[in-house]
Amino acid sequence: MIISDMTMPEFEAGLTRTRIVLIPFGSVEEHGPHLPLSTDTFEAYQVCIKAAERRPLFVAPPIHYGNCRSSACHPGTISITTTTLKSLFIDIVKSLRGHGLDTFIALSGHAGGAHGMALQDAGEELIACYDDISVAVVTEFLLA
Repeated sequence: MIISDMTMPEFEAGLTRTRIVLIPFGSVEEHGPHLPLSTDTFEAYQVCIKAAERRPLFVAPPIHYGNCRSSACHPGTISITTTTLKSLFIDIVKSLRGHGLDTFIALSGHAGGAHGMALQDAGEELIACYDDISVAVVTEFLLA
């Protein structure tokens, strides 16, 4: 169930089927001269879509921005701070929790170490604040 494609009544009906949401995280960074800058985002989003075709799952709109320290000097790379990334994840989870979702899976297509740690830190902070939710942070590489 792709949240951005749903109407409000469709979203409400989806809550009767699942309380789980996949949140795809990517980045806008170089991947050589032959691949688009949004490769990480595209891959994470497609994995989420494929999972939702097999199981009742919500898929949040993809987050295109990530922390890209090692590729920040390459043309076209857009990097955000780990603080911004962490805050973004926390705010998204809080908002979706307010609509009844309780299981949050951040799926990252970006392999940056600081990027992954920011998402993990956010997940740990959320679990410490709310005893009624579950949070997992995985990369598509761990799923392979």
